Amino acid sequence: MPPFLRTAHKYLSLTFGLLWLLQAATGTLLVFRGELEDATLAGPNQPLDQAAFAAAVSRLEADRKPSTLTFILPSEGSKNRYDLLFEAPDGLTRVLRVDGEGQLVADRPRDHDYPAPGLFQTALDFHESLFSGQRGMWFMGISGLLLLTNIVGGICIAWPRPGQAWRRVILPGTAGTAPVKLYKWHRALGLALAAIALVTVTTGILQEYPVDHWMGVQRPDPPPREGHAPFAVPFGAALATAFARYPGAPIALIEMPAADHPWYRIRVRQHDDTRRVFGWTSVLVDAQDGRVLLDVPAADLPLRNKIYNSFYSIHTGEFFGLGGRVVVLFVGLWMLTMATFGFGLWWTRRKMRQAARQRTRTAEAV
Repeated sequence: MPPFLRTAHKYLSLTFGLLWLLQAATGTLLVFRGELEDATLAGPNQPLDQAAFAAAVSRLEADRKPSTLTFILPSEGSKNRYDLLFEAPDGLTRVLRVDGEGQLVADRPRDHDYPAPGLFQTALDFHESLFSGQRGMWFMGISGLLLLTNIVGGICIAWPRPGQAWRRVILPGTAGTAPVKLYKWHRALGLALAAIALVTVTTGILQEYPVDHWMGVQRPDPPPREGHAPFAVPFGAALATAFARYPGAPIALIEMPAADHPWYRIRVRQHDDTRRVFGWTSVLVDAQDGRVLLDVPAADLPLRNKIYNSFYSIHTGEFFGLGGRVVVLFVGLWMLTMATFGFGLWWTRRKMRQAARQRTRTAEAV
């Protein structure tokens, strides 16, 4: 094994180890973020009542002026709760969590005044961007690429030599000094889950860059329209139009109309969606006359859209259901353990070298 590979592996780990440790810790926390967050939020939790919900949204939209309601998102924990995102004139966003009848559950900032957005939103924003927006995402993408390189280097270092039994590598036992035991278990655990970690890290990196633009992925949009008429169609009517197309389908995302897109984009989730909550079937309802401008089932999306849409669900494990999420949880714990063992190995070796140098200096002095 080339010595430079071991050296690069060590110093990359020491340089970025704390950041990777925090990434692993926040990623582990976020695997079941939705369920944990909603479980800690007391308050109403009534199922969706379409008329009551629409009336409450319209009332809150009027009460929150001059802030603008931009999106409605389903809670990732409770199927009966939804997040209303209000953007203030200064660009900052607050989120109101309501239940299916529009009763208020929580009101807090979403992208500022940390940690006021809550433990899980704070962890998510750190995990994705270090609280630094697009620049932070690019930096985290670079960090992810270095982590990916380091995992590959670790595999090359740990790979058994010709003739060495895999059983002895994967089941290292407890014999030897502290550095020997740490090295053996660091190596065994690294080889055990490195392949899954490579997939998880790679799909995470793809979230940090405009890969959709590079792949030519486009949202289904109607042709541009000249002129601008008042938005005459209330939210409740647009929601009813979408539900008439897909009765009983859970809300996946609602984008409210604006000057540059004078329509409601209502996404619903269907049984074959790879995301657990955020489906990709879209109904676009004209906010001026109530016509359905587009109706695009997720199954009819271009292949490149489907590939891109799968990246996030693979990263979080949702693509493979509950079992996939549990595996991703173990990958996060694996990264925490690998970082701990790696640091412990470096520290014990460092202390042994220092002790050896001290003994040599003492002997020379004598």
